[in-house]
Amino acid sequence: MRRSQNQLALFWAAWGLTCTGLTPKPVAAESGEHGCGELCFLDDSNQPLVGAKAALHVSSFITNGPTLPAAGDYGGRSRAASDLRVQVDDPRAVAGAFATLESRTASGILRAKLQVPLHRPAPGMPLRSAYVRLVADEVDGHARGAESRTLRVALRDHVRVRYASGERAIERTLRVGLGDKLDHPDSARRAKVIVHILRAGTEGQPVIGQDDTSALSVMRQQLSAANEIWLQCNLSFGEPTEVSMEIVQPPSATMLAIANEDGLPARGAGELRFRVDGQSVPPIATRAGASPTVTGQTIAEAVRKLGFFAKVSENLPTRSGAGPSTDVLIRRKNGDPVVITPEEGAPLSSDARQSLQIGSVDLGDGLQEFDNTTAQVGSLEERTLLKAISDDDPHSIDIFVVNQFTAATRQGEAFIADPAGPITNSVVIDRNGLRHAPLAWTLAHELGHVLMNDPLHPDNVGPDRPWLLMDADSGRGTVDGPKRLRPADCQRMRETARRARYPLLTAFDHEDLTPRP
Repeated sequence: MRRSQNQLALFWAAWGLTCTGLTPKPVAAESGEHGCGELCFLDDSNQPLVGAKAALHVSSFITNGPTLPAAGDYGGRSRAASDLRVQVDDPRAVAGAFATLESRTASGILRAKLQVPLHRPAPGMPLRSAYVRLVADEVDGHARGAESRTLRVALRDHVRVRYASGERAIERTLRVGLGDKLDHPDSARRAKVIVHILRAGTEGQPVIGQDDTSALSVMRQQLSAANEIWLQCNLSFGEPTEVSMEIVQPPSATMLAIANEDGLPARGAGELRFRVDGQSVPPIATRAGASPTVTGQTIAEAVRKLGFFAKVSENLPTRSGAGPSTDVLIRRKNGDPVVITPEEGAPLSSDARQSLQIGSVDLGDGLQEFDNTTAQVGSLEERTLLKAISDDDPHSIDIFVVNQFTAATRQGEAFIADPAGPITNSVVIDRNGLRHAPLAWTLAHELGHVLMNDPLHPDNVGPDRPWLLMDADSGRGTVDGPKRLRPADCQRMRETARRARYPLLTAFDHEDLTPRP
Protein backbone atom coordinates (compact mmCIF):
# COMPACT_ATOMS: atom_id res chain seq x y z
CA MET A 1 0.00 0.00 0.00
CA ARG A 2 1.32 3.44 -0.89
CA ARG A 3 1.04 6.66 1.01
CA SER A 4 1.68 10.13 -0.45
CA GLN A 5 4.94 11.90 0.39
CA ASN A 6 7.60 13.43 -1.89
CA GLN A 7 11.20 13.21 -0.75
CA LEU A 8 12.98 13.34 -4.10
CA ALA A 9 15.72 15.46 -2.54
CA LEU A 10 17.19 12.18 -1.28
CA PHE A 11 17.35 10.68 -4.74
CA TRP A 12 20.50 12.23 -6.20
CA ALA A 13 22.42 11.63 -3.01
CA ALA A 14 21.60 7.95 -2.91
CA TRP A 15 21.67 6.89 -6.62
CA GLY A 16 24.38 8.13 -7.72
CA LEU A 17 17.84 7.89 -33.71
CA THR A 18 16.29 6.13 -36.45
CA CYS A 19 18.11 4.98 -39.56
CA THR A 20 17.15 3.15 -42.74
CA GLY A 21 17.79 -0.56 -43.19
CA LEU A 22 21.26 -1.62 -44.34
CA THR A 23 21.39 -2.91 -47.89
CA PRO A 24 24.67 -4.92 -47.75
CA LYS A 25 24.23 -8.59 -46.94
CA PRO A 26 25.28 -9.12 -43.32
CA VAL A 27 27.73 -11.75 -42.16
CA ALA A 28 28.35 -13.00 -38.65
CA ALA A 29 31.13 -11.32 -36.71
CA GLU A 30 34.11 -13.54 -35.92
CA SER A 31 35.54 -14.00 -32.44
CA GLY A 32 38.98 -12.59 -31.78
CA GLU A 33 41.61 -13.20 -29.12
CA HIS A 34 39.55 -11.50 -26.44
CA GLY A 35 36.18 -12.80 -27.62
CA CYS A 36 35.09 -9.61 -29.38
CA GLY A 37 36.39 -9.87 -32.95
CA GLU A 38 35.17 -7.36 -35.47
CA LEU A 39 31.95 -6.52 -33.62
CA CYS A 40 30.59 -7.13 -30.15
CA PHE A 41 28.66 -5.77 -27.20
CA LEU A 42 30.72 -4.62 -24.24
CA ASP A 43 29.48 -4.77 -20.67
CA ASP A 44 29.78 -2.13 -17.96
CA SER A 45 33.48 -3.00 -17.52
CA ASN A 46 34.26 -2.91 -21.25
CA GLN A 47 34.42 -6.72 -21.40
CA PRO A 48 32.89 -8.54 -24.38
CA LEU A 49 29.46 -10.06 -23.84
CA VAL A 50 29.96 -13.49 -25.40
CA GLY A 51 29.31 -17.10 -24.50
CA ALA A 52 26.38 -19.24 -23.44
CA LYS A 53 25.62 -17.14 -20.36
CA ALA A 54 25.77 -13.78 -22.08
CA ALA A 55 22.45 -11.99 -21.88
CA LEU A 56 21.21 -8.42 -21.75
CA HIS A 57 19.36 -6.89 -18.82
CA VAL A 58 17.10 -3.89 -18.48
CA SER A 59 18.39 -1.16 -16.19
CA SER A 60 17.16 -0.77 -12.62
CA PHE A 61 18.68 2.70 -12.29
CA ILE A 62 17.09 6.06 -12.97
CA THR A 63 17.56 6.39 -16.72
CA ASN A 64 18.98 9.90 -16.81
CA GLY A 65 20.62 9.73 -13.38
CA PRO A 66 24.32 10.11 -12.56
CA THR A 67 25.05 6.41 -13.11
CA LEU A 68 24.87 6.89 -16.90
CA PRO A 69 28.47 7.65 -18.05
CA ALA A 70 29.26 10.70 -20.14
CA ALA A 71 28.87 10.10 -23.87
CA GLY A 72 32.53 10.83 -24.72
CA ASP A 73 34.11 8.57 -22.10
CA TYR A 74 35.92 6.02 -24.29
CA GLY A 75 37.72 3.96 -21.65
CA GLY A 76 35.51 4.59 -18.65
CA ARG A 77 33.21 2.06 -17.02
CA SER A 78 29.55 2.32 -16.18
CA ARG A 79 28.25 2.24 -12.62
CA ALA A 80 25.18 0.29 -13.82
CA ALA A 81 25.88 -3.37 -14.53
CA SER A 82 23.18 -3.59 -17.20
CA ASP A 83 24.57 -0.80 -19.42
CA LEU A 84 26.18 -1.83 -22.69
CA ARG A 85 28.15 -0.32 -25.54
CA VAL A 86 29.16 -1.39 -29.04
CA GLN A 87 32.75 -2.05 -30.14
CA VAL A 88 33.85 -2.37 -33.78
CA ASP A 89 37.33 -3.23 -35.05
CA ASP A 90 37.53 -1.50 -38.43
CA PRO A 91 40.89 0.19 -39.20
CA ARG A 92 39.43 1.72 -42.38
CA ALA A 93 36.50 3.44 -40.67
CA VAL A 94 36.10 7.15 -41.36
CA ALA A 95 34.62 9.96 -39.34
CA GLY A 96 30.89 9.66 -38.89
CA ALA A 97 30.87 5.87 -38.47
CA PHE A 98 27.88 4.44 -36.65
CA ALA A 99 26.20 1.17 -35.72
CA THR A 100 22.51 0.40 -35.52
CA LEU A 101 20.82 -1.24 -32.55
CA GLU A 102 17.45 -2.94 -32.92
CA SER A 103 15.20 -4.74 -30.47
CA ARG A 104 12.75 -7.24 -31.91
CA THR A 105 10.22 -9.61 -30.41
CA ALA A 106 10.78 -13.36 -30.60
CA SER A 107 8.51 -13.35 -33.67
CA GLY A 108 10.62 -10.66 -35.36
CA ILE A 109 8.44 -7.58 -34.84
CA LEU A 110 10.52 -4.41 -34.51
CA ARG A 111 10.15 -2.81 -31.08
CA ALA A 112 12.78 -0.06 -31.14
CA LYS A 113 15.71 1.16 -33.22
CA LEU A 114 18.67 3.35 -32.31
CA GLN A 115 21.63 4.71 -34.27
CA VAL A 116 24.78 4.97 -32.12
CA PRO A 117 27.78 7.06 -33.27
CA LEU A 118 31.18 5.36 -33.04
CA HIS A 119 34.48 7.02 -32.19
CA ARG A 120 38.06 6.30 -31.08
CA PRO A 121 40.69 8.49 -29.47
CA ALA A 122 43.49 7.43 -31.83
CA PRO A 123 43.93 5.60 -35.14
CA GLY A 124 44.28 1.83 -34.86
CA MET A 125 42.10 1.57 -31.78
CA PRO A 126 38.65 -0.12 -31.95
CA LEU A 127 35.61 2.09 -32.42
CA ARG A 128 33.23 2.38 -29.50
CA SER A 129 29.83 3.84 -28.88
CA ALA A 130 28.74 5.66 -25.77
CA TYR A 131 27.04 3.50 -23.17
CA VAL A 132 23.43 2.63 -23.97
CA ARG A 133 20.83 1.90 -21.32
CA LEU A 134 18.15 -0.73 -21.97
CA VAL A 135 14.74 0.39 -20.68
CA ALA A 136 11.32 -1.19 -20.45
CA ASP A 137 8.77 1.59 -20.86
CA GLU A 138 8.03 4.75 -22.77
CA VAL A 139 8.66 7.01 -19.78
CA ASP A 140 12.26 5.77 -19.43
CA GLY A 141 12.71 5.75 -23.20
CA HIS A 142 12.02 9.50 -23.28
CA ALA A 143 13.98 10.44 -20.16
CA ARG A 144 15.22 13.99 -20.61
CA GLY A 145 18.87 14.12 -21.69
CA ALA A 146 19.10 10.38 -22.35
CA GLU A 147 16.71 9.99 -25.30
CA SER A 148 19.52 9.16 -27.76
CA ARG A 149 21.05 6.57 -25.42
CA THR A 150 18.12 4.33 -24.53
CA LEU A 151 16.73 1.28 -26.30
CA ARG A 152 13.35 -0.09 -25.30
CA VAL A 153 13.16 -3.87 -24.88
CA ALA A 154 11.00 -6.62 -23.40
CA LEU A 155 11.84 -9.98 -21.90
CA ARG A 156 13.41 -12.41 -24.42
CA ASP A 157 13.65 -9.76 -27.14
CA HIS A 158 16.45 -10.11 -29.68
CA VAL A 159 18.80 -7.13 -29.53
CA ARG A 160 20.87 -6.91 -32.69
CA VAL A 161 23.76 -4.61 -33.54
CA ARG A 162 24.62 -4.05 -37.23
CA TYR A 163 27.63 -2.32 -38.68
CA ALA A 164 28.21 -1.67 -42.40
CA SER A 165 31.51 -0.80 -44.03
CA GLY A 166 31.66 -0.55 -47.79
CA GLU A 167 29.89 -3.54 -49.28
CA ARG A 168 30.08 -5.59 -46.14
CA ALA A 169 27.80 -5.60 -43.10
CA ILE A 170 28.31 -7.52 -39.88
CA GLU A 171 25.94 -8.12 -37.01
CA ARG A 172 25.65 -9.76 -33.60
CA THR A 173 22.57 -10.66 -31.54
CA LEU A 174 21.91 -11.27 -27.86
CA ARG A 175 18.68 -11.88 -25.98
CA VAL A 176 17.15 -10.05 -23.02
CA GLY A 177 17.31 -12.61 -20.23
CA LEU A 178 18.54 -16.18 -20.49
CA GLY A 179 16.57 -19.24 -21.53
CA ASP A 180 15.27 -21.75 -19.01
CA LYS A 181 18.17 -24.20 -19.35
CA LEU A 182 20.43 -21.97 -17.27
CA ASP A 183 19.79 -21.51 -13.55
CA HIS A 184 21.07 -17.97 -13.33
CA PRO A 185 19.86 -14.62 -11.99
CA ASP A 186 19.37 -13.51 -15.60
CA SER A 187 17.15 -16.50 -16.45
CA ALA A 188 13.75 -15.40 -17.75
CA ARG A 189 10.81 -16.41 -15.59
CA ARG A 190 7.04 -16.12 -15.71
CA ALA A 191 4.40 -15.77 -12.98
CA LYS A 192 0.84 -16.84 -13.71
CA VAL A 193 -1.90 -14.40 -12.74
CA ILE A 194 -5.69 -14.75 -12.82
CA VAL A 195 -7.71 -11.51 -12.95
CA HIS A 196 -11.19 -11.19 -11.42
CA ILE A 197 -12.92 -7.88 -12.18
CA LEU A 198 -15.96 -7.33 -9.98
CA ARG A 199 -19.27 -5.91 -11.10
CA ALA A 200 -20.80 -3.12 -9.04
CA GLY A 201 -23.75 -5.39 -8.22
CA THR A 202 -25.94 -8.11 -9.67
CA GLU A 203 -25.75 -7.74 -13.46
CA GLY A 204 -24.14 -4.33 -12.89
CA GLN A 205 -21.38 -2.56 -14.78
CA PRO A 206 -17.79 -3.63 -14.11
CA VAL A 207 -16.10 -1.49 -11.46
CA ILE A 208 -13.59 -0.20 -14.03
CA GLY A 209 -14.12 0.94 -17.61
CA GLN A 210 -17.34 1.82 -19.37
CA ASP A 211 -18.30 -1.75 -20.27
CA ASP A 212 -16.89 -5.26 -20.26
CA THR A 213 -14.63 -4.64 -23.26
CA SER A 214 -13.05 -1.51 -21.84
CA ALA A 215 -12.68 -3.11 -18.40
CA LEU A 216 -10.60 -5.91 -19.91
CA SER A 217 -8.59 -3.34 -21.88
CA VAL A 218 -7.76 -1.41 -18.70
CA MET A 219 -6.43 -4.54 -17.04
CA ARG A 220 -4.36 -5.50 -20.08
CA GLN A 221 -2.74 -2.06 -19.89
CA GLN A 222 -2.05 -2.60 -16.21
CA LEU A 223 -0.45 -5.98 -16.83
CA SER A 224 1.68 -4.48 -19.59
CA ALA A 225 2.88 -1.86 -17.10
CA ALA A 226 3.57 -4.57 -14.50
CA ASN A 227 5.57 -6.53 -17.08
CA GLU A 228 7.64 -3.44 -17.81
CA ILE A 229 8.40 -2.88 -14.14
CA TRP A 230 9.24 -6.49 -13.32
CA LEU A 231 11.48 -6.83 -16.37
CA GLN A 232 14.12 -5.50 -13.96
CA CYS A 233 13.97 -8.98 -12.38
CA ASN A 234 13.65 -10.82 -15.71
CA LEU A 235 10.05 -11.64 -14.86
CA SER A 236 6.89 -11.48 -16.96
CA PHE A 237 3.23 -12.05 -16.07
CA GLY A 238 2.60 -13.26 -19.62
CA GLU A 239 1.23 -11.63 -22.73
CA PRO A 240 -1.71 -9.54 -21.42
CA THR A 241 -4.04 -10.69 -24.21
CA GLU A 242 -3.47 -14.29 -23.10
CA VAL A 243 -3.91 -13.80 -19.34
CA SER A 244 -7.06 -15.37 -17.90
CA MET A 245 -9.58 -12.65 -16.98
CA GLU A 246 -13.20 -12.73 -15.90
CA ILE A 247 -15.84 -10.18 -14.94
CA VAL A 248 -17.86 -11.54 -12.05
CA GLN A 249 -20.68 -10.57 -9.72
CA PRO A 250 -19.89 -10.07 -6.04
CA PRO A 251 -20.43 -13.29 -4.07
CA SER A 252 -23.79 -13.64 -2.39
CA ALA A 253 -24.26 -14.58 1.27
CA THR A 254 -22.47 -17.87 0.67
CA MET A 255 -20.16 -18.21 3.67
CA LEU A 256 -20.46 -18.65 7.43
CA ALA A 257 -17.80 -17.35 9.83
CA ILE A 258 -17.44 -18.98 13.23
CA ALA A 259 -15.90 -16.80 15.98
CA ASN A 260 -14.92 -14.12 13.49
CA GLU A 261 -11.89 -12.14 14.72
CA ASP A 262 -12.00 -13.37 18.33
CA GLY A 263 -11.48 -17.12 17.72
CA LEU A 264 -13.28 -18.07 20.92
CA PRO A 265 -14.37 -21.65 21.72
CA ALA A 266 -18.02 -22.47 22.33
CA ARG A 267 -19.54 -22.16 25.78
CA GLY A 268 -21.98 -24.95 24.92
CA ALA A 269 -25.74 -25.41 25.37
CA GLY A 270 -26.47 -23.09 22.44
CA GLU A 271 -27.86 -23.60 18.95
CA LEU A 272 -26.89 -22.51 15.45
CA ARG A 273 -29.88 -21.74 13.19
CA PHE A 274 -29.83 -20.70 9.51
CA ARG A 275 -31.24 -21.49 6.06
CA VAL A 276 -29.44 -22.44 2.84
CA ASP A 277 -31.27 -21.55 -0.37
CA GLY A 278 -34.44 -21.36 1.69
CA GLN A 279 -33.99 -24.79 3.28
CA SER A 280 -33.89 -24.85 7.06
CA VAL A 281 -30.82 -26.56 8.43
CA PRO A 282 -31.76 -28.59 11.51
CA PRO A 283 -30.61 -26.81 14.68
CA ILE A 284 -26.94 -27.49 15.42
CA ALA A 285 -26.12 -27.76 19.13
CA THR A 286 -22.87 -26.15 20.25
CA ARG A 287 -20.54 -28.22 22.40
CA ALA A 288 -18.65 -26.80 25.35
CA GLY A 289 -15.02 -26.10 24.49
CA ALA A 290 -15.51 -26.78 20.76
CA SER A 291 -13.02 -24.77 18.70
CA PRO A 292 -14.29 -22.74 15.72
CA THR A 293 -12.90 -25.43 13.41
CA VAL A 294 -14.75 -28.22 15.20
CA THR A 295 -17.96 -26.18 15.03
CA GLY A 296 -17.29 -25.50 11.35
CA GLN A 297 -16.90 -29.20 10.61
CA THR A 298 -20.21 -29.87 12.36
CA ILE A 299 -21.89 -27.20 10.22
CA ALA A 300 -20.36 -28.66 7.04
CA GLU A 301 -21.63 -32.14 7.88
CA ALA A 302 -25.16 -30.79 8.42
CA VAL A 303 -25.36 -28.89 5.11
CA ARG A 304 -23.84 -31.78 3.15
CA LYS A 305 -26.72 -33.95 4.34
CA LEU A 306 -29.04 -31.48 2.59
CA GLY A 307 -27.17 -31.98 -0.69
CA PHE A 308 -24.80 -28.98 -0.65
CA PHE A 309 -21.04 -28.74 -0.96
CA ALA A 310 -19.21 -27.29 2.06
CA LYS A 311 -15.56 -26.33 2.46
CA VAL A 312 -14.11 -25.63 5.91
CA SER A 313 -11.05 -23.37 6.23
CA GLU A 314 -9.28 -22.26 9.39
CA ASN A 315 -8.01 -18.68 9.37
CA LEU A 316 -4.92 -17.20 10.95
CA PRO A 317 -5.55 -15.65 14.36
CA THR A 318 -5.99 -11.91 14.56
CA ARG A 319 -3.62 -9.94 16.77
CA SER A 320 -6.25 -9.67 19.51
CA GLY A 321 -7.91 -13.04 18.98
CA ALA A 322 -7.88 -15.96 21.38
CA GLY A 323 -7.25 -18.31 18.46
CA PRO A 324 -8.08 -18.86 14.79
CA SER A 325 -11.58 -18.33 13.47
CA THR A 326 -13.05 -20.66 10.86
CA ASP A 327 -15.09 -20.16 7.69
CA VAL A 328 -17.48 -22.55 5.94
CA LEU A 329 -18.02 -21.84 2.24
CA ILE A 330 -21.23 -23.42 0.97
CA ARG A 331 -22.08 -24.10 -2.66
CA ARG A 332 -24.58 -26.04 -4.68
CA LYS A 333 -23.43 -29.31 -6.15
CA ASN A 334 -22.95 -27.65 -9.54
CA GLY A 335 -20.59 -25.10 -7.99
CA ASP A 336 -22.99 -22.15 -7.95
CA PRO A 337 -23.08 -20.04 -4.79
CA VAL A 338 -25.93 -20.48 -2.35
CA VAL A 339 -27.80 -17.83 -0.37
CA ILE A 340 -27.56 -18.20 3.39
CA THR A 341 -30.20 -16.45 5.50
CA PRO A 342 -31.05 -16.43 9.21
CA GLU A 343 -33.83 -18.62 10.46
CA GLU A 344 -36.80 -16.34 11.05
CA GLY A 345 -37.22 -15.43 14.68
CA ALA A 346 -33.97 -17.03 15.82
CA PRO A 347 -30.39 -15.75 16.21
CA LEU A 348 -27.69 -17.31 14.07
CA SER A 349 -25.98 -18.44 17.28
CA SER A 350 -27.43 -18.61 20.76
CA ASP A 351 -24.10 -19.79 22.20
CA ALA A 352 -23.03 -17.42 24.96
CA ARG A 353 -19.45 -17.17 23.66
CA GLN A 354 -19.02 -18.44 20.10
CA SER A 355 -20.51 -16.23 17.38
CA LEU A 356 -21.78 -17.10 13.91
CA GLN A 357 -21.89 -14.55 11.07
CA ILE A 358 -22.90 -14.65 7.42
CA GLY A 359 -20.25 -13.52 4.95
CA SER A 360 -21.28 -11.70 1.78
CA VAL A 361 -19.91 -8.95 -0.48
CA ASP A 362 -21.75 -5.68 -1.04
CA LEU A 363 -19.68 -3.15 -2.99
CA GLY A 364 -22.25 -0.39 -2.54
CA ASP A 365 -19.92 1.21 0.01
CA GLY A 366 -16.76 -0.48 -1.24
CA LEU A 367 -14.91 -3.49 0.09
CA GLN A 368 -14.24 -3.50 3.83
CA GLU A 369 -10.46 -3.54 4.17
CA PHE A 370 -8.50 -5.18 6.94
CA ASP A 371 -7.05 -3.15 9.81
CA ASN A 372 -3.93 -3.56 11.94
CA THR A 373 -5.47 -6.41 13.95
CA THR A 374 -6.86 -8.33 10.97
CA ALA A 375 -4.06 -7.73 8.43
CA GLN A 376 -3.07 -11.41 8.25
CA VAL A 377 -6.57 -12.79 8.02
CA GLY A 378 -8.52 -10.08 6.19
CA SER A 379 -11.96 -8.71 6.92
CA LEU A 380 -14.98 -11.01 6.69
CA GLU A 381 -16.03 -9.34 3.45
CA GLU A 382 -12.55 -9.79 1.97
CA ARG A 383 -12.41 -13.45 2.97
CA THR A 384 -15.81 -14.07 1.41
CA LEU A 385 -14.67 -12.47 -1.84
CA LEU A 386 -11.38 -14.31 -2.06
CA LYS A 387 -12.60 -17.72 -0.91
CA ALA A 388 -15.66 -17.66 -3.15
CA ILE A 389 -13.89 -16.60 -6.35
CA SER A 390 -10.24 -17.74 -6.15
CA ASP A 391 -9.29 -20.46 -8.61
CA ASP A 392 -7.61 -22.63 -5.92
CA ASP A 393 -4.45 -22.94 -8.05
CA PRO A 394 -1.56 -22.60 -5.56
CA HIS A 395 0.84 -21.81 -8.41
CA SER A 396 -0.98 -18.65 -9.52
CA ILE A 397 -1.64 -15.16 -8.17
CA ASP A 398 -5.29 -14.04 -8.02
CA ILE A 399 -5.94 -10.35 -8.72
CA PHE A 400 -9.28 -8.90 -7.58
CA VAL A 401 -10.41 -5.50 -8.88
CA VAL A 402 -12.98 -3.64 -6.76
CA ASN A 403 -14.45 -0.16 -6.94
CA GLN A 404 -12.99 1.14 -3.67
CA PHE A 405 -12.14 0.26 -0.10
CA THR A 406 -14.79 1.27 2.41
CA ALA A 407 -12.59 3.42 4.65
CA ALA A 408 -10.42 4.62 1.73
CA THR A 409 -7.26 3.90 3.72
CA ARG A 410 -5.52 2.23 0.80
CA GLN A 411 -5.58 1.52 -2.91
CA GLY A 412 -4.35 -2.04 -2.85
CA GLU A 413 -3.75 -5.00 -0.55
CA ALA A 414 -1.71 -8.18 -0.80
CA PHE A 415 -2.15 -11.49 1.01
CA ILE A 416 1.16 -13.34 1.15
CA ALA A 417 2.10 -16.97 1.80
CA ASP A 418 3.95 -16.53 5.11
CA PRO A 419 2.49 -17.01 7.61
CA ALA A 420 0.39 -19.48 5.68
CA GLY A 421 -3.36 -19.05 5.85
CA PRO A 422 -6.30 -20.03 3.64
CA ILE A 423 -6.04 -16.85 1.53
CA THR A 424 -2.56 -16.42 0.03
CA ASN A 425 -0.93 -15.21 -3.17
CA SER A 426 -3.75 -12.73 -3.72
CA VAL A 427 -3.93 -9.03 -4.57
CA VAL A 428 -6.93 -6.74 -4.14
CA ILE A 429 -6.77 -3.40 -5.94
CA ASP A 430 -9.33 -0.64 -6.41
CA ARG A 431 -9.98 1.59 -9.41
CA ASN A 432 -8.23 4.49 -7.70
CA GLY A 433 -5.05 2.43 -7.77
CA LEU A 434 -5.52 1.92 -11.50
CA ARG A 435 -6.61 5.43 -12.43
CA HIS A 436 -3.36 6.49 -14.12
CA ALA A 437 -3.11 3.38 -16.31
CA PRO A 438 -0.63 2.39 -17.51
CA LEU A 439 1.57 4.68 -15.40
CA ALA A 440 0.17 3.75 -12.00
CA TRP A 441 2.42 1.09 -10.53
CA THR A 442 0.18 0.15 -7.62
CA LEU A 443 -0.54 -3.24 -9.15
CA ALA A 444 3.17 -3.96 -9.70
CA HIS A 445 3.80 -2.87 -6.09
CA GLU A 446 1.18 -5.20 -4.60
CA LEU A 447 2.38 -8.08 -6.77
CA GLY A 448 5.81 -7.43 -5.30
CA HIS A 449 4.55 -8.17 -1.79
CA VAL A 450 3.34 -11.58 -3.01
CA LEU A 451 6.40 -12.41 -5.13
CA MET A 452 8.82 -11.52 -2.34
CA ASN A 453 6.56 -12.86 0.43
CA ASP A 454 7.17 -9.65 2.33
CA PRO A 455 4.47 -7.46 3.93
CA LEU A 456 6.86 -4.60 4.69
CA HIS A 457 8.12 -1.62 2.71
CA PRO A 458 11.83 -0.72 2.57
CA ASP A 459 11.18 2.51 4.46
CA ASN A 460 9.62 0.51 7.31
CA VAL A 461 13.09 -0.75 8.23
CA GLY A 462 15.43 1.78 6.61
CA PRO A 463 15.73 5.23 5.00
CA ASP A 464 13.00 6.59 2.79
CA ARG A 465 13.76 6.00 -0.91
CA PRO A 466 10.70 7.11 -2.87
CA TRP A 467 12.05 5.95 -6.23
CA LEU A 468 11.80 2.27 -5.20
CA LEU A 469 8.76 0.28 -6.31
CA MET A 470 8.30 -1.27 -2.88
CA ASP A 471 8.58 2.04 -1.04
CA ALA A 472 5.22 3.41 0.07
CA ASP A 473 5.70 7.13 -0.36
CA SER A 474 4.95 8.20 -3.90
CA GLY A 475 2.64 7.58 -6.84
CA ARG A 476 4.45 9.66 -9.47
CA GLY A 477 4.28 8.16 -12.96
CA THR A 478 7.60 9.71 -13.95
CA VAL A 479 11.15 8.58 -14.66
CA ASP A 480 12.04 9.22 -11.00
CA GLY A 481 8.79 7.77 -9.66
CA PRO A 482 8.51 4.62 -7.50
CA LYS A 483 9.34 1.98 -10.10
CA ARG A 484 12.85 0.73 -9.37
CA LEU A 485 13.69 -2.73 -8.05
CA ARG A 486 16.96 -3.47 -6.30
CA PRO A 487 19.07 -6.57 -7.02
CA ALA A 488 18.19 -7.66 -3.49
CA ASP A 489 14.48 -7.50 -4.39
CA CYS A 490 15.03 -9.76 -7.40
CA GLN A 491 17.11 -12.16 -5.33
CA ARG A 492 14.42 -12.34 -2.67
CA MET A 493 11.83 -13.08 -5.37
CA ARG A 494 13.91 -15.97 -6.69
CA GLU A 495 14.69 -17.32 -3.21
CA THR A 496 11.02 -17.15 -2.23
CA ALA A 497 10.09 -19.23 -5.29
CA ARG A 498 12.91 -21.68 -4.61
CA ARG A 499 11.77 -22.34 -1.03
CA ALA A 500 8.03 -22.29 -1.67
CA ARG A 501 5.95 -25.43 -1.46
CA TYR A 502 4.03 -24.19 -4.48
CA PRO A 503 6.45 -22.00 -6.49
CA LEU A 504 4.94 -19.09 -8.38
CA LEU A 505 7.72 -18.84 -10.97
CA THR A 506 8.18 -21.02 -14.04
CA ALA A 507 10.51 -20.84 -17.03
CA PHE A 508 9.53 -18.15 -19.49
CA ASP A 509 10.21 -20.24 -22.58
CA HIS A 510 11.58 -23.61 -23.57
CA GLU A 511 13.88 -22.83 -26.47
CA ASP A 512 17.52 -23.82 -26.68
CA LEU A 513 18.67 -20.24 -26.70
CA THR A 514 22.42 -20.24 -26.96
CA PRO A 515 23.21 -16.71 -28.16
CA ARG A 516 23.97 -16.61 -31.83
CA PRO A 517 26.79 -14.58 -33.40
